[in-house]
Amino acid sequence: MSILRSFLLGIVTLVAILGIISISLPRQIHIQRDIIINASPEATYEQLIDLRNWPNWLPGDHNRTSKMLSYAGPSVGSSLHWTSERRSMGQSTVTIVSAEPPKKLVTDLEFEKEDKAHSTFTLEETEEGTKLTWHLEKYMGDNPIRKFSGLLIDSTVGEEFEDGLANIKKEVESKNVLTDN
Repeated sequence: MSILRSFLLGIVTLVAILGIISISLPRQIHIQRDIIINASPEATYEQLIDLRNWPNWLPGDHNRTSKMLSYAGPSVGSSLHWTSERRSMGQSTVTIVSAEPPKKLVTDLEFEKEDKAHSTFTLEETEEGTKLTWHLEKYMGDNPIRKFSGLLIDSTVGEEFEDGLANIKKEVESKNVLTDN
């Protein structure tokens, strides 16, 4: 019986330690990636503002595991709805909430189970082309499991952001390339 008691005490101690550690973990996560695109900010912005373009560059396996459902609305206020076979995404919606052509685009993301995030694209003209920065903020709450999972999101979602930015670069540069004149 003492082995079982020791095991249970060890489990309770581990849970308590993880609970204490989770108190110090952030409630909000931030993910940011950027890329230089050899095109003007206007050309890059045009790729972002029209949600009908998003399936061409969305990161991950969206084209293979998702079914695009619908587009709605004008530029600001427009939304894209899709269903993904990825369990973490399920039914998802992205909505453009504000736009400052050709400098900034802000979207809200809603995933299944009332999971929400806020995403911002900023465009800056540089000597090399347009610096496109993709930033995401997500509230993880006080749930210790969600807070611990937030530690892993930067690496997993960050890789998807890098893929998405590379796809945007490819899409924009295939249509609009800056030249030295």
